[in-house]
Amino acid sequence: MRVLLSQLLRYRHNFFALLLGALMVPAFLPAEVLPGGFAWLLPLLPITSLAGLIALWQRLDAPRAAFSLGLAYGLGLFGGGIHWIYIALTSFGGMTTWVAVLLMTLLIAYMAFYPALVGYFAVRFFTGGARLLAIPALWGLSELLRAHLFSGLPWLSMGYTQALPSPLAGYIPVGGVYFTSVVCVALGAALVQMVWAWCARSQKKYLGAMAVLLLMMIGQILNNVEWSEPTGEPLPVSLIQGNIPQDIKFNPEVVEKTYAHYRHLAEMSRGRLVILPESAFPDFVDQVPEEEIIAFTQLGIERQADFLVGMFTRRVNISGRDEYFNSVLSLGQSPLNLYRKRHLVPFGEKIPFENIVAPLMNALIAIPLAGQSEGNADQLPFSVAGGKVAITICFEDVFGAEQIRSARQATLLANFTNDAWYNRSMAAWQHHRIATMRALETARPMLRATNTGITAVIDHRGRTVERLPWFTTGVLEADIAGRKGDTPYLRWGDWFGFGVMVLLMGVAVWRRSAKVCSIA
Repeated sequence: MRVLLSQLLRYRHNFFALLLGALMVPAFLPAEVLPGGFAWLLPLLPITSLAGLIALWQRLDAPRAAFSLGLAYGLGLFGGGIHWIYIALTSFGGMTTWVAVLLMTLLIAYMAFYPALVGYFAVRFFTGGARLLAIPALWGLSELLRAHLFSGLPWLSMGYTQALPSPLAGYIPVGGVYFTSVVCVALGAALVQMVWAWCARSQKKYLGAMAVLLLMMIGQILNNVEWSEPTGEPLPVSLIQGNIPQDIKFNPEVVEKTYAHYRHLAEMSRGRLVILPESAFPDFVDQVPEEEIIAFTQLGIERQADFLVGMFTRRVNISGRDEYFNSVLSLGQSPLNLYRKRHLVPFGEKIPFENIVAPLMNALIAIPLAGQSEGNADQLPFSVAGGKVAITICFEDVFGAEQIRSARQATLLANFTNDAWYNRSMAAWQHHRIATMRALETARPMLRATNTGITAVIDHRGRTVERLPWFTTGVLEADIAGRKGDTPYLRWGDWFGFGVMVLLMGVAVWRRSAKVCSIA
């Protein structure tokens, strides 16, 4: 018992870091999830959590111990934040429990590796005030790396916690999610500086307090800037939530009923722009009954409307190989528009090293239409219903920089998704939060059509205007005006945030060098 107690005391800081990481998880949910006045607490959670982690790192001189603390923090954050992938693997993918647990453990450990690296490099190369400057820069750089390495997995980047009502939301259209992450971590570091200087009765306490106030004030001022302007009168839009159970969605025996179900909902809609969710037609376009295509097209012509429908397309490439795509097509008064998903889910829609990995994946999990192909990177917005609509399908709306070219030419954003894979977990709410970030970055309204939720209209400030109840069948009707105008993020992308990270690192290195010289 005494040995066990001594071991617990030895690793108490790691356990505390684990709890701090888990404390972050609710901050990635939309503000409307919490009742009433509690919404304003959500943006404070990450700042408090990060301040706790930074305070632990400031006490250390051993890089390995800092790595361990960062790893524990990441395990708490990602273990609590992405555990819902297990549902897709087991409930709908047919994977055995022990294999799913093993794969989830490896994925969570991989993502936790990034904050661990931040702690290691911060403690290995910096001390004191230089470390407080380096940590926000290192954190931002680690998120950028995670967003690009192995096709990218930027879920739960820190900036997502700072959508409205956070005063830091004003930074989002300026530098995007990763720049906002840097600001968020810097605020935590400034709080640590202020508290420690206050406890030591140092005059530097005012420096930390000034940094906190300055970061908050700038964010609030930026919150009042209108980066875009309406392009005309509000457009009537209809977002259809079919609520098809995931376990029967791709069952050939119910496909005919699915067509009739969506046709009935489309006939109920009143919008000039009507959006059906990802793979609403769970088949290839050449296998969709001709009468369904004619019915939607004719209805669009009669109502002067356009229907945007998720389905699959295929083609034979120049090497004679069949390729198929997760796609969106427009049917109605406008000429045909086609979008093919460009950023696929690794090991789900796209299998890396397919010749080697595919046989193993097929033996472990059953995913409909796995091994898809990627659409072109330079696809244009849809010209429908008198506006320009930039399209994303499901997971690819996580990659804001990839959408800049299309968003600059668009007046509206639309995301087609199906989060039914994750049942009633927090995945759908996290995905909704991500969509608010894309609206803020581009100053464009976001229209989200989903199978089971969260179907919603999000305005150009990232505020949810209307949404349908979760796991219900319905048509969300709204009037929303398209918008035009470039935010700084649309002009510079992630380069502005990257420049700030490099600048902070440069100042931290300079302070470290100056301190070494003064000691010498």
